[in-house]
Amino acid sequence: MKKRLMIISVMLAAALLTGCSKKTDSTEEENNPVQEEAKEPEEAEPPAPGEENWGTAPEYSVPMITTSPIRYLSVNVGSTEEEVSLTWFSPSENAGQVYWTRAEDTEFQDPMVYSASAQPSESVPGYYVNRVLVTGLEPETEYLYQVGDGEEMSPAYSYRTADFSDSFRFTAVGDAQIGKPVEEVDRQKNNWHRLLNKVRYHFPDSGFLVSLGDQVNDFDDGEQYNAFLNQGVLYGLALAPVKGNHDVGGPQYSEHFTLPNQSALGTCDDDGDGDYWFTRGPALFMVLDTMDAAKWGEHEQFIASAVEANPDASWRIVFSHFSPYNGYEKYLDNARNIRPFFLSFAGKYDIDLVMCGHDHAYMRTYFIQEDGSFQEYESPAQDPEGTMYLTLSSSSGSLYRHLTDQEEAAVSKKRKSPEVTDVQVTPDSLKVSTYNAETWELTDEYEIRKQKT
Repeated sequence: MKKRLMIISVMLAAALLTGCSKKTDSTEEENNPVQEEAKEPEEAEPPAPGEENWGTAPEYSVPMITTSPIRYLSVNVGSTEEEVSLTWFSPSENAGQVYWTRAEDTEFQDPMVYSASAQPSESVPGYYVNRVLVTGLEPETEYLYQVGDGEEMSPAYSYRTADFSDSFRFTAVGDAQIGKPVEEVDRQKNNWHRLLNKVRYHFPDSGFLVSLGDQVNDFDDGEQYNAFLNQGVLYGLALAPVKGNHDVGGPQYSEHFTLPNQSALGTCDDDGDGDYWFTRGPALFMVLDTMDAAKWGEHEQFIASAVEANPDASWRIVFSHFSPYNGYEKYLDNARNIRPFFLSFAGKYDIDLVMCGHDHAYMRTYFIQEDGSFQEYESPAQDPEGTMYLTLSSSSGSLYRHLTDQEEAAVSKKRKSPEVTDVQVTPDSLKVSTYNAETWELTDEYEIRKQKT
């Protein structure tokens, strides 16, 4: 056992030192990664904004989970930055195990060992779903971990915590929707992979990644989920998923993700897999399952309970797949139908920002009041009244849609390139910056400021 772990740790160290490796789409090479000799990176002037390309970000090279019998590793946000959840599939009914240790313990001589009870998967015959909550994480600390069943274990992966301060950043992306259209799935997979490399390159201190729904196109397609989850960057970056309309229909979404403070309110499946919340620094994040129109009245109840549990939060941010404000003609009726619900709880509970997906086009609104009226504020907006709604485009190039003009829109654009949004949070400011993921051109930026009380 120790010999096997030593081999794994040597492989990990080589991968981490290499940083850049030759990119390949070959399944055979992915499953049997070649470890290159570690090289010092060449110093070079970074390209000017807007002049990058997909190759600008060095390839983040680690052994893929598919080199072991373990599948579908998912690293998810915990209730606070001191926690992280791990979910994975194993072919063994033995209790799942996580070996978790500090980075200097490369041979796992003194790991924390977490156990999980393996539950038969309803979506993947012959596999068992394992879930573990890792607690007691310390700020600015690099850890190594493995998941498995105690005998068959995954490669070792690195997870680094942020500094746990009141100032932090997170990353947001719209619909990856891998598999739509099916004839372009390879391009989508490549774009998703390259976008994640850009996230690691530009935002190495990002606290988590929020994916605003439609992780895949077909909820029951294991290969699409493999393409979404089986990413080296995601092994070390906590994911906050949002349930989209393409994620529902079976148990797959619930089996792949383990989420904090999850409520039965709002669930479209009646299985307790509904809205959830978590905190970071001065911010409260509330994630809505907006897939069942009959459950819309429950979201306000959930938000009321989350706000009551976190009364000192300076910022209140909501994530939803469906947007109440958009410019895509086909979705306008649905947007208008759900708008009254958003206006009610956004106004009553002083929601600062609502971030959505679904539309595959970018739109930022003015600040909208509870009665539906809106007001423009020049950035940086000082103590604005109302809520700003931000709808993100595709993060993989899975469809790009045309928008029609909407009077509430400050910015509304169709862009034929995957996009990524950086959100910087301090106790008195919230800055949102959106980039063309390939060229790194800044396509929109806005800042909200609050007077300290």
